[in-house]
Amino acid sequence: MPAPTDRPTAPPEFDLDVYARESDSRLRAVGPVTEAGVDDLNELLDPSSDVRLAARPPIGDFLGLEAWASQVSGVLVVVAPIETLKQMPLDHRAGFLLSLMDGTVDLDTLIDVSGMPRDDVLSIVSELHEVGAVDFQ
Repeated sequence: MPAPTDRPTAPPEFDLDVYARESDSRLRAVGPVTEAGVDDLNELLDPSSDVRLAARPPIGDFLGLEAWASQVSGVLVVVAPIETLKQMPLDHRAGFLLSLMDGTVDLDTLIDVSGMPRDDVLSIVSELHEVGAVDFQ
């Protein structure tokens, strides 16, 4: 059994209000945003502001990935040679997903087994499929 440590066993609490205030204070420090056509910084700080809402990631990207996922079927197989994969700019998440693609795992199983958010897995797998690194059989 490992020796006890002084490290906490639970992550520290996350206070959303404090985070929002700190985030808004950083926005105030930047000054007026003229590129977006906003002269009044309070418009940026308003949660329902069109400018602030426009800065959020578009939901259409996720819906497009869901449509793509509904069209593909079969098990995932890595088809690119290992030398090609080594030259690709893959991060640790893509490498982990590639390690699970052994010709017996379909997309839904990959999402379940990976423990990653669904939209992250769909994004990575669709990019790998587009560049020809993986295929569905």
